[in-house]
Amino acid sequence: MTHEDWLRSLVSPFNGDLFIDVGAHVGTWAIRATRTFRRVVAIEPHPVFNRILRTTVAINNLHNISVVSAILSNESDEAPNLSKSRRTDIRVPIRTLDSFGLKPTLIKIDTEGSELHVLQGATQTLRRKPAMVVETHSPEALATSRQFVESQGYSIREIRLENRFGQIQSWLLCN
Repeated sequence: MTHEDWLRSLVSPFNGDLFIDVGAHVGTWAIRATRTFRRVVAIEPHPVFNRILRTTVAINNLHNISVVSAILSNESDEAPNLSKSRRTDIRVPIRTLDSFGLKPTLIKIDTEGSELHVLQGATQTLRRKPAMVVETHSPEALATSRQFVESQGYSIREIRLENRFGQIQSWLLCN
């Protein structure tokens, strides 16, 4: 069982009108959410993972999911070049979650250290109090994300576990 499986089992209910997966990677959460949510928005900036996710959506003929190529932050900006090659120019827009104007039931955020910036760019969205799962990868990210979410009026259940690489990962289950 992967951490996504046991963690998702703690998110109850895992259904509703709209699920937003910020940092969707290849879609582990997003694809499963298509079964229980009316709509799913999967946001993944990395071109390879975004392409894999789009391919999975197409192969499975899923019509209730939108895959977005964007970096979420606390302000909109011009996109950096994501390519490791000087010959290739891969750019994705930097946006705030608020700029989408969505009304989610549940938000999952796993942005490898940028969680606080994503949360800061979602203050309007968070006023509706969607449930959230926020994955953090450092004690600093955990502390700042937790403090911000609490300032938005959420109650939090925190889970800390050692991953297969011997690192402590933390998740904030926010309601």
